[in-house]
Amino acid sequence: MKLIRGAGMVSSLPDSFGGYLVTRHWIPKAQSKPKGALPPRPGTALAEVRKIVIGDTGRRGLTAVDAAKDLGQAYGHFIVDDTVIIECVPALTSSVGFVEQACFVQLKPGFNAQECAITVNLCFGGQITAKDMYGRCVALAAFVCDRFNLDPTKDVKRAGDIDIARKDPDQALQAAGTDFQKLLNEIATKLSDAKAPAVQPPGPADVPGRELAHA
Repeated sequence: MKLIRGAGMVSSLPDSFGGYLVTRHWIPKAQSKPKGALPPRPGTALAEVRKIVIGDTGRRGLTAVDAAKDLGQAYGHFIVDDTVIIECVPALTSSVGFVEQACFVQLKPGFNAQECAITVNLCFGGQITAKDMYGRCVALAAFVCDRFNLDPTKDVKRAGDIDIARKDPDQALQAAGTDFQKLLNEIATKLSDAKAPAVQPPGPADVPGRELAHA
């Protein structure tokens, strides 16, 4: 995968990157909140991006398209399955705010994920091809790390790391035959490969045994 780089922060992910399709199914901005209802996204800007939080939908066989239709699932920035990455909240500019807070109900001490993290939820089980979902997750996380200069080994967290009621994305990673530490390693490798300078082919003077012709 080739990461897309450029000056400044873009307003959203491109429609595709590294061969992976990105579609948008944005939760509407908050106007008013019906009593007892899960609130929509607040439409406020992210103060900064210091973390990526990866979780899963918790519902085996739920596809990204179906999850994006359900505010109970579409509470993070991204939903990822084996065919598509769906952006539910404009990830590079907008906070999930109260939408995420409604789900992270038992926060552990530490950073405020609602204001400084991009969140990714993984689909798993059923007809979902876990390795394809996993590949999209690695590519997406590497892209975000590159864009915001994050260190995958320190700045990518499990949803279970900040909410004592959750253990995800364990089920999704187990379905892909891997674990969270391996995920971090692969994100770091993808990021390192993308940042490595291109190797230039040797010029005539660099080829052993070849003499330059005189003009």
